[in-house]
Amino acid sequence: MQHTVRPLNKSFCLQMLCEENYVKLLRLVPKIDLGDFSSTAIQTDVIATGPFTYTAYIHPTGSHAESTTSRFKCRIYLDTKSVEVVSIDASLRLNQRQTTSPRDILNNKWALNYFFEKWLSFQLNLSRNEQSSHQPINA
Repeated sequence: MQHTVRPLNKSFCLQMLCEENYVKLLRLVPKIDLGDFSSTAIQTDVIATGPFTYTAYIHPTGSHAESTTSRFKCRIYLDTKSVEVVSIDASLRLNQRQTTSPRDILNNKWALNYFFEKWLSFQLNLSRNEQSSHQPINA
């Protein structure tokens, strides 16, 4: 059985989730608001730019990149400080059926962005663990 979160006011919660994801992404890529996408934790490939908006592929780097082939196609909004997942390119997809109704579209957006939030949390924990393992121990 798959456990999912199903809020009552999903559109409001989706906006809050996208804003939370921006904060987490900003911790992984500290200068993203300045247009600098360099990071040791994740790789960001910008595919389109607009005023206050970037469309980019976000995926892991380093030794963890070989274990997964997933890439998140995201829109990064600098003016509203939010990140919206447009799609996930992976061998395993969250929802492969056609979404036609507004309710299905909202549910799909919620699932993609909720999964992205969990992935960002995982990447933050990985980067913290890697940083702490490289710290010298003062005895």
